Amino acid sequence: MAKKINKKKIVGVCPVGIQKTRCPSIKMTRQLRIRLLALQRENNVNTDQVVQLQSALKGRKIRGIAVDCETCKYNTTASAAAPVSQ
Repeated sequence: MAKKINKKKIVGVCPVGIQKTRCPSIKMTRQLRIRLLALQRENNVNTDQVVQLQSALKGRKIRGIAVDCETCKYNTTASAAAPVSQ
């Protein structure tokens, strides 16, 4: 049985092929999620911050994580990453 992909979720695989723990885009998304969950657990919740973090997560979901890959330090072409032989 083939595994279905939920397209509504934020992608958990780096398009460049870097591990999830090292990808800056995935790391930023996880930090947003962690901050939002921690803020929601508090007794006196600041609704403005919650709304701001929720909108940031929605924006990342709409844009996708591949938007940040162009500025990623791990995104190198094969020719640039290949060692130079003399």
